[in-house]
Amino acid sequence: MTTTTPRAGTPRTNGSAAPTPAPVRVAGTRVKRVPWVALGVILVVAGALMFGLMVQSAGARKAAVVAARDINPGQVIELGDLRVVDVAIDGAASTVPAADRGQLVGKTATSRIPAGAFVSAGQFADGSGVAPGRVVVGALLGPGGLPVPNLWVGDEVTLLEARDTESSSSGNEPLGGASIYLVTPGSQPGTQFVSLVVDESLAQRVADAAAAQRLRLLLRPGGGG
Repeated sequence: MTTTTPRAGTPRTNGSAAPTPAPVRVAGTRVKRVPWVALGVILVVAGALMFGLMVQSAGARKAAVVAARDINPGQVIELGDLRVVDVAIDGAASTVPAADRGQLVGKTATSRIPAGAFVSAGQFADGSGVAPGRVVVGALLGPGGLPVPNLWVGDEVTLLEARDTESSSSGNEPLGGASIYLVTPGSQPGTQFVSLVVDESLAQRVADAAAAQRLRLLLRPGGGG
């Protein structure tokens, strides 16, 4: 932008006109504009990168096995305990492919697996999962024999046999330790059917105490309950 300001000649004292000054040029402010072509190129490149990442992510998805419901230690796996989901999985994650789902049926869970969690082959074992020299004994217990309203699979307990106070100063005779293998509600309110993993040498005494309704459980420190 250029502005020319004419100025009239100023008379000199001797009567002659003063020379007219040169025009004054005023430069206007330049407006910087975004190069739209370059911006378009950037947007196209960014879009292509995003599309490539989406394709790569979709390509990393695979079908894997998860728990269809809560799975407890010692539980023998059925087909309905497992389901297949299609997800993107980190390469470091330990999972079971959908094609191997049937291979887990009939195995025993060695740890608690919450519903929806991915499963791995190391969480299952062949057979009952009970160590050699140990057996499972069942007992129907009421409120007097339970240390807490709800026992959990894997809880560690101490077994006691209730005695008449006249024949025993303590009233209870220690039998040994056990772990909870399975818990299901009993037929009567407040009762639970508890499967206990005990040493084979204690199995008969524990079974007799349970049949006589003399079996008592003490929850060890660190037990869930």
